[in-house]
Amino acid sequence: MKIQFKRMFSTDNPKAIKAAGLNYLNAINYLAPYNSGGVGNLCPHASPGCISLCLGEHSGQAAMSQTVRDSRKRKAEYFMKDRRGFMAELCYHIDKLIKQAEENGLNLCVRLNGATDIAFEGIRFDDGRNIFERYPNVQFVDYTKNPNRFNRKLPANYHLTFSLSEKNREIAKAMLARNVNVAAVFGRELPKRFLDAPVINGDEHDLRHLDPQSGVVIGLTPKGHKAKRDTSGFVVRDYQ
Repeated sequence: MKIQFKRMFSTDNPKAIKAAGLNYLNAINYLAPYNSGGVGNLCPHASPGCISLCLGEHSGQAAMSQTVRDSRKRKAEYFMKDRRGFMAELCYHIDKLIKQAEENGLNLCVRLNGATDIAFEGIRFDDGRNIFERYPNVQFVDYTKNPNRFNRKLPANYHLTFSLSEKNREIAKAMLARNVNVAAVFGRELPKRFLDAPVINGDEHDLRHLDPQSGVVIGLTPKGHKAKRDTSGFVVRDYQ
């Protein structure tokens, strides 16, 4: 196998660094979001507000570096044009993360979709297993705007949080009623309750599997200048 990326996962963003305080190595894989990679839509349920504010393009390293954006586009192209090669290299990098976590006495938590919404549970290797079955002792987490992903049984080591947008509030309410946690970005200080559910601070870490699994709202603050000025409705402002 020819390795195309020296590093596929980010382990040095602010949330990943916070995870170390909870005894975790938090690794996040970023591909170019939506159709910005020029190879198809990797966020099929994204809303206009989500697309215009995407963290994969408009905040953090992506906002500051064309090199980072180009790397994410190359990964998106790799995924779409050579799925088998991409998944094999993904495993190569996860193996390295497992070793890194063990050497530092940390648990490993992997987020496969840093800025995309790919249903990795449906992608199978030649032996019929998906990535979660290949690594049963690794914890995986993701956010999704695709409610259909909750209609099938997810692997025990894969935790999904539903993401609120300006277009899916009624779906989010239904998710909460099913005890699915919902992430929401708030324009001011976090409320104590939203959509008739308690709100917890989601900015403390990205280890969503550690959250109460009882239909709570994961409160987030806007990241990046565009998000802080957002008026699309993606950033929630209509609350007390």
